[in-house]
Amino acid sequence: MLKGISMAARALKNQVTRNDIIANNLANTNTTGFKKDIAVFRQEETPGIRTETRVKALVSYDQGPLVRTERALDVAIQGEGFFVLDTDEGERYTRAGSFVVNQEGALSTVDGLPVSSSTGTLIIPPGEVDISPEGFVTVDGVNVGKIRVVRFADSTRLVKAGSSAWTAPPDASPEDVAEEETVILSGFIEASNVNVISEMTEMITALKAYEVSQKMIKSQDEILQMLTNKVGTVG
Repeated sequence: MLKGISMAARALKNQVTRNDIIANNLANTNTTGFKKDIAVFRQEETPGIRTETRVKALVSYDQGPLVRTERALDVAIQGEGFFVLDTDEGERYTRAGSFVVNQEGALSTVDGLPVSSSTGTLIIPPGEVDISPEGFVTVDGVNVGKIRVVRFADSTRLVKAGSSAWTAPPDASPEDVAEEETVILSGFIEASNVNVISEMTEMITALKAYEVSQKMIKSQDEILQMLTNKVGTVG
C-alpha cells in the first residue's frame, strides 16, 4: 500500500516537472532564437531504490521561423550553427542574431556581449552596414570582418545559459563552419521554435496525468485508513 502511494507521489512530481518545462517554453514564445525543451520520461537506476521513471528536459534544435525585419544588424542562420559570444566566463553560443553596436563600436548582443569574428572583436565604424550570406561584414563597401559561425558534433551536450545562449563543456570543442556552408540572412531574425498550440495541448495532457496521480494517492490513502481502523476490531 505504501509502495502504491510512493509510486503515485513520484508520478505527481514528474508531471510537475513536465508542466514547468512546458510553462518555460510558453514564456519564451516571443524570445528570439529560443529553443524549446522537450520533456522526456526515462528509466533510471537510483542507489538504494528500484528503477524509477524521471523526467529530463532535452533541447529541440529545430529551426525557428525566420522573420523579416529589414534591419541590417539583424541576422539569422539558415541551417545548423551558432553565433559565438565573448564573455568573461568564456565563449557562449546563440542563435539570437538581433545585434547592436555598443559604446565601444563593437558588434554585440542587446545584453552587451561582443560577437566574435574570425579575427577577434568585430568593430563597426559609422556607415552603411551590409552582411553577406557568408558572414562578411562591410561598411560603406569596406570589409571590416567576418561573423564567426560554429557547430558541434553533439549539440545535446550544450547547456542553456539564459538569454537564448548556451555554454559547452570543456571537452566539446566547436568547429568553425566553412564559408561555403554558411548561410546568414541579413534583415531577418530567427524566432522561437515554440508552437503555442502544441505546448498548450501538452500542458492539458500533463494536468490530466497529474489529476490521475492525485486520485491514485487519495484512493490508496482511503484504503490504508480503512485497514488501519479495522485492524483492531477484527475478531
